[in-house]
Amino acid sequence: MREWFMNMRIVLHKEWRDALRDSKSLRMALLMPVYFVGVFVASSLFIIHMSNQSRATTSEPIKLAVVGAEFLPPLIGWLQERGVKVDAVDDDAYQQVERGDLGYALIIPSDAREKFATGESIELALVFDATNSKLQGSLHFVRQQIWSWNARMGSLRLLSRGISPGITNPVYIRDLNIASDEKMGFFVMASLPMLLILTAFISSVGFSADMTAGERERRSLESLLITPASSAALAIGKWFTSFSLTLTVLLVEIVLLAVAFAYVPFKELGLRVDVSAADLTGVYVVLISVALLATSLQFVISLFARNFKDAQTYMGLMVFLPMVPLFYTMFNPSAYEEWFRWVPVLSQQVLVKDLLLGGDVLPLHFFQAWIVAVMLAILFLYYTASQLRKPKIVYGI
Repeated sequence: MREWFMNMRIVLHKEWRDALRDSKSLRMALLMPVYFVGVFVASSLFIIHMSNQSRATTSEPIKLAVVGAEFLPPLIGWLQERGVKVDAVDDDAYQQVERGDLGYALIIPSDAREKFATGESIELALVFDATNSKLQGSLHFVRQQIWSWNARMGSLRLLSRGISPGITNPVYIRDLNIASDEKMGFFVMASLPMLLILTAFISSVGFSADMTAGERERRSLESLLITPASSAALAIGKWFTSFSLTLTVLLVEIVLLAVAFAYVPFKELGLRVDVSAADLTGVYVVLISVALLATSLQFVISLFARNFKDAQTYMGLMVFLPMVPLFYTMFNPSAYEEWFRWVPVLSQQVLVKDLLLGGDVLPLHFFQAWIVAVMLAILFLYYTASQLRKPKIVYGI
């Protein structure tokens, strides 16, 4: 057993020296967490900027160009009370909006006064360009105020006839949001678990491919196999190199995330994203189980590739395996079943989300994520070691 460990350590030392010599690939691997965290910070700052811009827009008085304002004074008075600045324009408002001179305009027909007095319906025209996204906030506000006035007038007409307005509105909805500030942060951090798990899957892809398909292509794998080292020592020594490299990259990413959480102003979104050092440590522990599974799977895939280029192609397709459950939970955030915690990758994704958003996390959840990953990693490594000395693997025939 001691000799077996010595052989494995020698293989590990040899592979790490080769990895350190390949400084370009090593730099790219270490730049990956910087890129992913940079994307997360940039997207968060963009959302904060858009929120601040929206706040600034809504704080300014909204201007509304109106044709025929004198035909419906009650509506105009209601809009002005709500802070809308009404500007009277000529009858060519439609053409002005079409030319871009006006953003939008409200057209009131000339018979609106008579119809309002007799209780008839009045058709108003709100002219706008739907492709102008800058006007959507103001248009929504104006439309809401018109509907509010419409509902108010309808209720008053029913009351004047001795009819309760509740007849036409049998139910109404009152929103009661019980989500905590941490859970509201999900809308900002929805993509973060996916970025973390993708890092665990792809950070050492190049090195895993080089240690198997690359060495076979260079004919150096055959030289390793004629040494006294067993197939298990060779396979585990090579695998542990990829595994330890992945852990290093993940550690860099976790440290960068800790800095990002400390300095990104989530409070400007009205969110209290409270991620402690203990939470990030828990996330790192979960990602270790993902790295166990991902790196062992990389060796199985690259073992059957004809050359280094094919191995990289196959392992690039491997990335789609975690993407399926990740996208499912991203677009269906309320979807959850207890069996999710027994599914590889999906269990880690759910656990990372709970840790980052203040969900209920139990020791059993870590056990469920780890036990499945460890069992699959042992299975993949055993299969790799059993196939390593076969002529088809050694010579690629």
